[in-house]
Amino acid sequence: MTEFATLRFERVSIRRLRNIDAIDFEPAPRLNVVVGDNGQGKTSLLEALYFVATTKSFRSERLAPIVQTGAERAVIVASVGESGARREQRAVVTPERRSVLLDGKHPSSLASYAVRTPIVAFHPADLELVSGSATPRRTLLDRVGLYVDPPGASARSRYQKAQRERQKALEDRGTHARELDAFEAIMAEEGARLAVSRARAWAAVHERLGPALANVAAPETAVTARYVAGGPTDAAEFSKRLVESRGLDLRRGAATFGPQRDEIEISVDGRPARQCASQGQQRLITLALKFAELECVRRARGAHPVLLLDDVSSELDPERTRAVAEWLRASESQVFVTTTRRDLFRDSEIRAPDRADFSLLRGALEHGT
Repeated sequence: MTEFATLRFERVSIRRLRNIDAIDFEPAPRLNVVVGDNGQGKTSLLEALYFVATTKSFRSERLAPIVQTGAERAVIVASVGESGARREQRAVVTPERRSVLLDGKHPSSLASYAVRTPIVAFHPADLELVSGSATPRRTLLDRVGLYVDPPGASARSRYQKAQRERQKALEDRGTHARELDAFEAIMAEEGARLAVSRARAWAAVHERLGPALANVAAPETAVTARYVAGGPTDAAEFSKRLVESRGLDLRRGAATFGPQRDEIEISVDGRPARQCASQGQQRLITLALKFAELECVRRARGAHPVLLLDDVSSELDPERTRAVAEWLRASESQVFVTTTRRDLFRDSEIRAPDRADFSLLRGALEHGT
């Protein structure tokens, strides 16, 4: 049987992040429940954990909103334990840039830093995984790809840069611009490699999505999902299609095929989930996708990822809440849950010292509820 490393936030310090002025706390190794009314900083606390682990926010692409109004920077410092070894991860955010340190040293790349402490977050905006455009579903594949196919994951930025330059050349100098061949050569190589990475990531997610759905979804609800690639995995074919589509791409103002058009089509009882799934069904499917993501990362990284559940109980009925509680009991991940419900998981079998309960009021965290 494969042994997976245990991974824990042991101490966390947060300064001047959104409405949090200063928080220092020591999480429990298994379950941490943070209770508070809306607007008190619960999501910001989870955002801080996610940022210090990944260098990104799950709430905003922009850095400026993360920094407390009037402050020059936000700072998050975490002591992380992994199977007996400890490391310090530090993230500093200003409105213009981010910087991270691993045990006081700059990492070789942000990507290498981001996989050191694997973390999976579920928050209300993640409902767009089911109800929104294809963008968040592609992002899910890229997060998993960072672990299951690291070389392929780095192809995305190179592809996107070449794609922008090609489109600019088309619009400025037309379909016979001399530099198109060079840009299309990069797009073909990197786009085909990205297509391979996403196909591998989808294979991993799809394998684990069924069991995850069985844990949280109603058995009478038939959920299916399939990956539809927007471009080929063969670089030669990719290059040929780029040349053929120059005129069309010029007229439409964007590349008409490629990984930027990848899609995961999700259906409920044979109908598109985007149009037909209820909000409760959307939440359950999203939660299942997150559990599948966590399992993919766990196997690829060889460690139990940290799980962040933001307001997970807001639309779950008692039966589904019990199912989530049972999953938490069986999981070896460290879990952080935010809720407005003080009774949530009150009957959980996870007790102190494996469990800690906190109250959050106006950005101040207190132990106990």
